[in-house]
Amino acid sequence: MLVMSHKRPYRIRVSGEYALFSRPETQVEPLSYPIMPPTAAEGLLEAIFWKPEFDWQILAIEMLEPVQYANFTRNHIEKRQRPGKRLFANEMRVQSHQSVLRKVAYVIECDIQLRPHATENIGKYCEQFERRMDSGGCFQQPFLGIREFMADFAWAEESDRPWTDNRDCGQMPLKIHYVPDPNGAIQWRDRVTRDYVRGRAVTEWFDAEIKQGRLVERGQLCLPSPHLVAKGT
Repeated sequence: MLVMSHKRPYRIRVSGEYALFSRPETQVEPLSYPIMPPTAAEGLLEAIFWKPEFDWQILAIEMLEPVQYANFTRNHIEKRQRPGKRLFANEMRVQSHQSVLRKVAYVIECDIQLRPHATENIGKYCEQFERRMDSGGCFQQPFLGIREFMADFAWAEESDRPWTDNRDCGQMPLKIHYVPDPNGAIQWRDRVTRDYVRGRAVTEWFDAEIKQGRLVERGQLCLPSPHLVAKGT
């Protein structure tokens, strides 16, 4: 087994028994994209290693296994439980069908991009990440779309090559931006002040396709760079 050297940009192999990267138009009965979206790759990397001074830049995603779907039926409760109110699950249970991916493996090509408020050299964060990868540690348990589908991760090997596949993926999320808005429905902690900020999430989309097993922008040879940047996010 020949493991690639820890040179930037990094190449990380992630795999799992199942994955669900839900298409936005199939929220009631989720259907997975055929490949991991950049937003899911970013979230997975943040679960391994995250600091407020940098962002993960997703450069490429390659699929190592053929697309295989499996169908599940899940039980849900129709309404959300409220504090102080009883909820009878048997009376509110509904079923939904999910089309998930099975036997998945990807290589994420990525790099660390410092934020403007960072005061340390990028080498410090790269060394910390490399030690984290070498030890197999993580900040939180990485998962593939939903928390039930846990992910294994390791450095990519020289033998990891894309599975030849070509297909259209439609509109896919590229980046989620958090925009301050006093009337927003969500809250997060500011990376600089660490104060809670109220705002909203804005998703940046792109036209995606799989070309020779590699996720790219339609008609291009690589992924696009995010360019919807909101002040204060």
